[in-house]
Amino acid sequence: MIMSDDTIGTHGLHARWTRAGVLFNTAQAAQSPDLERLLIDTSKAARDDARLFIMAATWLCRYSTLIAKHRLKRLILDELPAGDRAPLGLLLDTARQQTGEDRFSAALAECSPAPAAQPFFSIERSNPALARLAKRRASDLSRRWNLWMPAFEAKYDALRPATWIVNQNPAYAKRADFRGDLRATILIELHDNPASGESELALARFTGTTRAAVRDALADLELGGHIFRKAGQNRLGAALVPAAAA
Repeated sequence: MIMSDDTIGTHGLHARWTRAGVLFNTAQAAQSPDLERLLIDTSKAARDDARLFIMAATWLCRYSTLIAKHRLKRLILDELPAGDRAPLGLLLDTARQQTGEDRFSAALAECSPAPAAQPFFSIERSNPALARLAKRRASDLSRRWNLWMPAFEAKYDALRPATWIVNQNPAYAKRADFRGDLRATILIELHDNPASGESELALARFTGTTRAAVRDALADLELGGHIFRKAGQNRLGAALVPAAAA
């Protein structure tokens, strides 16, 4: 559904976020970012870039429904070492606090606070005076993650409107339609890994949901013409494939 983006480094992350609708002063990436992986990559790099963290949190506050939340949880488990999950936890928790919406509870459950209290940003950790200042200014939320950071206001004036984002990234339209729920995760998985559609059980394992939940989501997707089902060898006598392959 969404082309992968192998751009790495802080500049590359800025380019990917620019394509996703953040007004960084950089050219946008050539491809639509994989949003869930973009969050994970951002959590790894944001400790060296305060603006990156603030703008990622701002974007989440406004466009969190574009994130396939079941897929995000799966990628955390598969691709983000447990010791590196605290920054992502703080990022997701910041969006939850500022919006009052608990969209990422499943992903947050896989994130733990840093093992020792410390400044969030690398430059402060390397300077005792800055570290003391970071501790004094730390918000209650950041203290819960053992990553000291002051509270900040979302910078919505540095975001593109939704129409621009979808025009630049047409594949995001289905994410918006499904508000990042299980149907969005299934469509992305069927596109990226067609073999996962061999059974409902395979999709249930990938999404971390029940077979019944997958079956209901598939029924909605089939009704909407997004997938079709055909006779196969699994228990239910059905195989699942993307509608584009019909």
